[in-house]
Parts: sequence; C-alpha cells; structure tokens
Amino acid sequence: MTTLSSRTLGLLIQVGVNALTRSDLTTMLMRAGLDDYGFRETNKQEVARSRLRGAREEAQQGDSDAHRALLRFVELMVRRLVADPEEPPEWFGELCEDLHTDGFPLTWSRTVEEPDDSRFFEGSAQVLVRYKITVADPAPVPLETQITALEAALEDRGYTLPLRHYRQAIDGLRNHKHESSNGDLRTTLEALVVQLAKDHTGFIGQGRANEGYIAIEHMVIKTKALPERDGGRMLQGLWSMIHTNGSHPGQSTADEARIRMQLVTATARFLLNHFTSDGQVV
Repeated sequence: MTTLSSRTLGLLIQVGVNALTRSDLTTMLMRAGLDDYGFRETNKQEVARSRLRGAREEAQQGDSDAHRALLRFVELMVRRLVADPEEPPEWFGELCEDLHTDGFPLTWSRTVEEPDDSRFFEGSAQVLVRYKITVADPAPVPLETQITALEAALEDRGYTLPLRHYRQAIDGLRNHKHESSNGDLRTTLEALVVQLAKDHTGFIGQGRANEGYIAIEHMVIKTKALPERDGGRMLQGLWSMIHTNGSHPGQSTADEARIRMQLVTATARFLLNHFTSDGQVV
C-alpha cells in the first residue's frame, strides 16, 4: 500500500518533538490510533519515531488502519500547530510539498467569522480553518503499480535508454527533486517515441537530440501508424506540454511533477500496447 514516505515522517517527528511536550505528543499519537505500533520508548523522539515507523511498515504491508492513522496524525498536528495557513510556521510549506509528492495533498478551507455586532467587538474576528488530506491517485490504480508495469514492459522490449531515464525520473520524484524528474520524463518520452517509430514505422533518425517531435509527426501524420483520434492527438498534446520552455518553465511543484509522472506513465503504457512487441500495430 502506498503511504507516507520516510522523508515526510522525518519532518513530522522533527516538528512534533520540537513543538509539543512529551505528554501532548503521546496523547496526539493515541488520538491518531498510533499507540499500538512500534515499541514502548521513554525518549520523546523515540516515542514518535517508533510509532510512526512502525505504522508505516504495517501500512506498506497492506494495513489500511495503519495508513489512516498516519494521515490522521498529520491532520491533528496541523490543526494544533497551524492556526492560520496564511501565516504558517516555516516548516508548513515543506510539509505540504512532501505530502503532495507522496500523493496525499493537504487542503484547507479558511473562513473569518465576525462577531454579531462588530461595533462593540472590534478586532475580535476569528479565523476558522478546516484541514483535510486528499488522495492524488485513484485507489484502484495507484501510481506505483503503473510504474512497475511500465518498467517491466520497457525491460521486456529491451528499451534500455527510455528505461534508464524513466528510473531516474522516478528517483527524482521520490527524492523530491521535481525539476530533475520533469526533465528525465521528457527524455524518457523522447527516447520511447523515437524507438517505437524506428521499430514500427520505418523512421530513420539521425541520432541527434530533440528528434522526438519528428518521430511523433512521422507516426501520426506521415504514416498514420498512430491515428490522430486514437492516441495521436493525445501524444502530440503531451509532447507540447512537457516541452514548454524546456522541462518546466520555472520551479516545479510536487503536485505538477506527480501529474506529469502520471501522464507520461499512462501514455507510455498506451503506446507500448498500441505498438506490440511482435511488430504489430493494434
């Protein structure tokens, strides 16, 4: 089961230990449902580390209760320590990015309630914030399953160049190097479309960089091996999107990097299914 990463847990432990007393931290772990995981420690940092790591290990083995407990702990901590997301502590932005990268974006709604008669209660408006963790990927098709399937398909075809770049993109995303991941995804898609065009449409490349566009046009426009209405336009659109001013026009966010990973992963699998390994086009 996909759950919070070690990096996110590390930040949660650091924040919890620095901002909460041992008693408050223990109570928060109990309220989240994490008290049954890990070992009975006395040191405040080890209390948090043991419970969170123990729950993460169980969640990775498929324990949905452990996964929900981890997300509940995040919500409880944020509610306690971030009264207003427009004036957050310095760690809050990093936590939001980490959660986005893990696939569990933190969202919130912020309302300001004025007193019934503001003439007599000047300055007493109250900010009410409701936090909620959402899921970036649909549960039946987690991104990690798609990644595993694509890696296996590329390896089976002997497509070592796109496979190498794709694994670098995965590593960049998992290690929160979002711009690097975007760049490797662009190279992955280019290497794949060039290889497919050579194998299935008679495309003859020059072995130079930036031949992806020419290969796509050869497949979609010249040979129509990939019909415009059956994936061609989708591929052309994706190519245009990931090549806007390079791998990304400016600093990338975790959410955008994850979306790009989803799009390239799904498109690559579609292309491999369309251009079968036995040389046929379906």
